[in-house]
Amino acid sequence: MDNRVKFYSWLIGLLDRKHLTFEEIADEWKEARANQDNDVLDKRTFHRYRDNIQSQFGITVECNKSDGYRYYLKRDPVENDDVTEWMLSSLRLASLGDMLKFHNKVMLDTPPYNTEYLDDILAAIDKQYLLKFKYVSGFGAESDIVLQPAFVRYFKQRWYVIGVKSEERRVKKQRSASEGKANSSAEVDGDADLNADVDEKKLVRCLPFDRISFLKMICEKHPLSANMKKFLTPENYYEDCFGIYRMEDVPVEKIRIRAFYPEYNYIEEVPLHESQQKVKESKDGMYREYTLTIRPSRDFLQELLWHGRNIIVLKPESLRQEMIGILKDMTKSYETGECLNGEE
Repeated sequence: MDNRVKFYSWLIGLLDRKHLTFEEIADEWKEARANQDNDVLDKRTFHRYRDNIQSQFGITVECNKSDGYRYYLKRDPVENDDVTEWMLSSLRLASLGDMLKFHNKVMLDTPPYNTEYLDDILAAIDKQYLLKFKYVSGFGAESDIVLQPAFVRYFKQRWYVIGVKSEERRVKKQRSASEGKANSSAEVDGDADLNADVDEKKLVRCLPFDRISFLKMICEKHPLSANMKKFLTPENYYEDCFGIYRMEDVPVEKIRIRAFYPEYNYIEEVPLHESQQKVKESKDGMYREYTLTIRPSRDFLQELLWHGRNIIVLKPESLRQEMIGILKDMTKSYETGECLNGEE
């Protein structure tokens, strides 16, 4: 790893924990594991690295003159978004690579597959290019797909690309329409005609990288329609959703659950969903109840089942009965060894 990146990672971790003077920082660096070359930190280099951390990560290494010229991390609450936090977390973990060469002290999960496609997919999103690739479904069926990518998501050790599946007919029509446009009004009319052909929301796909192969960019500009640009953002697309798949046919509902001790401690540390709110606690402390405003998708039901007997659904009654049906089917499957899908 580049020595500068090692220093950024080390300094961010250090100043996240305590405020230090330059002299104290320089002394700590002499003994740091990340400083394998035993470099000496001078003030000029330190201030240059401070500027780099600010420009690359939006984090200011501030100096508090009233506290003996001690340095600390100052974060912008507006600019410092989830992407920045992800980058910082990755930066801190990056230093593990050097340690793992010499020490068997860290246990990691299997990394996501096909990350080599990430750069090309992000480039296609940025340039509004189409992607063409082979895709194998969960049922083993292989097909050729042309996709207008909108954004990517990392979820449970898997990368996904979300976009609009494009048919060859639509691509050719869009190309000829764009070539014949003489002004901006013609452009709007052309887009309207194209959108009238098909409900684009029905063509949205969420595809994991590990089922993709032979990916290539079609280096011609194919922008999403105005409506789809607004719809296909992470915030809008996954609003009121749980997990990776958005299920349009599943309405948003207010769900009430009961979590038993000690499971409720876990779901307060790691909430099921951002809408989770505690609404009741039993007098003996044996359970707490929460509400969530969410689409009860398959992913959400699987999450509830993962908690086993420690969480139950109270409302709505339809969801409670659905969970009871699933559990009955599971019991019969264990007894008979057969797969049951709600059938008697």
